[in-house]
Amino acid sequence: DTAALGAWLDRWRARLDSESEERPGARRQTMRTANPLYIPRNHLVEEALEAAQSEGNLDPFTRLLAVLAHPFDQQPGAERYTLPPAPHEVVHQTFCGT
Repeated sequence: DTAALGAWLDRWRARLDSESEERPGARRQTMRTANPLYIPRNHLVEEALEAAQSEGNLDPFTRLLAVLAHPFDQQPGAERYTLPPAPHEVVHQTFCGT
């Protein structure tokens, strides 16, 4: 809905204009401290659990845990942990314990 998006963008820009930022980049820095780069995405958790359960391979779990230990820090080589699942990786059922 292009009209709804345009209206939302107008309100968002007006809000940005009304907020006072004391230094350039302050808003970006605030967002980076509140929004992690890396989150435990279901498909990656499922991949780690499956490797551990079916193959006894803890490497995917260890790597996922290492990335998630510093979720706000840019980590070279961890780009795949920022991506949504490919169609074949979508997890359709999750459990409270995972």
